[in-house]
Amino acid sequence: LFTIPLRLRSLFRWAQADQELDDELRDHLERKTEEYVARGMAPAEARRRAWLDLGGVEQTKEQCRDARRVTWIQNFVQDLHIGLRMLRKSPSFTAVAILTLALGIGANTAIFTLLHVSLWTPLAVNDPKEIFHVMRASSEGDFAGEFSYSYPLFQQFAKTASAWGEVFATEVVGARKFGLNGVSDQRVAGEAVSGNFFSVLNVGPIVGRVLEPQDDNVLGGNHVAVLSYTFWKSRFQSDASVLGRTIFY
Repeated sequence: LFTIPLRLRSLFRWAQADQELDDELRDHLERKTEEYVARGMAPAEARRRAWLDLGGVEQTKEQCRDARRVTWIQNFVQDLHIGLRMLRKSPSFTAVAILTLALGIGANTAIFTLLHVSLWTPLAVNDPKEIFHVMRASSEGDFAGEFSYSYPLFQQFAKTASAWGEVFATEVVGARKFGLNGVSDQRVAGEAVSGNFFSVLNVGPIVGRVLEPQDDNVLGGNHVAVLSYTFWKSRFQSDASVLGRTIFY
């Protein structure tokens, strides 16, 4: 417990701590010199012998400072002061360095955010770790870069996998014209999904209904759409009267 106040004093009152250290070393030298004089040595020889026993004042000071375990903080503060003085002397270099750091940090933050959202953030559904993405691979096991499957192949997948789970299909639809009453006033990105998409993910609607497996039984599918919560809130201000209206997409 005694070392904690000593370290705090050495950190925040380092000048006082160094002065106390000087006083202690001076007192030690005087006592050691008096001891050798009492043994019969000449004063000059006794003082030289005391210096030799001490092993050097500056070396002893450094050892005492290291024992306090705050030297690295003091060195860091000193280096920081030196760095700030150098930056003040070269404002153009400082501006370029800060701009470079800002661009680097911003780019890395953007990349990390994108990776976090697309790869690391779990889906907001029950048991997201039980969802797998089926991808086509070559005969050597390498990814073939192909995500597209025919609807009969999807049906075969679903039938084969029925003993282990369920398979649903999705296809991203690029931004298309969207509007009400045949009037398009903005472009909206969508996604075409199989009728069991929501039931497999165990996601229900806030109002109305979601797609159901029987919606796939109609040739071309029933002309129904489910609005995302974000789009419903931003475009329709969470108005439930939009339910059942005809949209243009």
